[in-house]
Amino acid sequence: MPESFRRYVGKRVLYLLVTIFLIISFNFLLFRVMPGDITKMRGVTPDASEMMRDYYGLNSSLPSQYVHFLEQTLTGHLGISISYRKGSEVSALLGPPLTNTLILVGSGTIISIAAGIYLGRLTAWHRGKSIDKIGSGFFLIFYCMPTFLFALVLLQIFAVYVPNWPVRGATGPDFDSLNTVGQLEDRILHTLLPLFALVIESVASFSIITRSSLIDVMTEEYMVTAVAKGLNSRRILNNHAMPNAMLPIVTVIAMNVGWVLSGSIMIEVIFSYQGLGYLTYKAVLGYDYPLLQAAFMLEAVAVVLANFIADLMLFKLDPRVTL
Repeated sequence: MPESFRRYVGKRVLYLLVTIFLIISFNFLLFRVMPGDITKMRGVTPDASEMMRDYYGLNSSLPSQYVHFLEQTLTGHLGISISYRKGSEVSALLGPPLTNTLILVGSGTIISIAAGIYLGRLTAWHRGKSIDKIGSGFFLIFYCMPTFLFALVLLQIFAVYVPNWPVRGATGPDFDSLNTVGQLEDRILHTLLPLFALVIESVASFSIITRSSLIDVMTEEYMVTAVAKGLNSRRILNNHAMPNAMLPIVTVIAMNVGWVLSGSIMIEVIFSYQGLGYLTYKAVLGYDYPLLQAAFMLEAVAVVLANFIADLMLFKLDPRVTL
């Protein structure tokens, strides 16, 4: 590993840790300045209220509360749910929804990146032709269409015309009693609709940025020189155009990956898909501040990590990139 890359990684890791620390600190302050008192909500008995104040250290000064909050966060004690599942540890509640979201978002992101880059490259290379005009039209339509609107239309179509298709939930009610093959089939059927709704907009976004970036690159002098030398068109596209066009694409991918973890809330709510977004929605409705704190922190850290990986990729793709 070159010395310059090691220094770059070291500085980015330092900035990453500082950013995560600031996120945790902001997460602490945000829920302290919000109006209301979670220990005096409807249905909370005086004894339970006092126990909550002791658990979260709310009877102490703000600096003491902050130290207590850091100790609990760094040791994995993220609090106790006060409405979603009363009395349950928040850290235990995050596992299954996070797994469901990673399945949905992970597969959706891979499909979106692969399809988006391919379609964007195809339309850019045939700029001005019929395939470009038709493709660009579809990209703009689905890019501008609100995600929740397309999801609602999709839900309505399948609920009416394909009534046997599962349109809600991440798994069926008898999921645990199925064998491995049955569980895999059940999960695929429940994931396909929200996955399609999630992918369609992301594909349009990646296609548009790929097309735009590639068209800009194709006007550069070295591209004209490559054509003048009589190089094979596929070689020009793969070896000269795409590597340079990937720089803005990587940035957009990082932003999308970080955003989609929280941006899938609407889709998860519409399809009642029990992921992290759906959990966040339920926590908001129930004023479950400890659960919201944990969800916000996970989503913010996901964005920071995605951008950290993008910085490393940009450094490798473009040696001109500096800190």
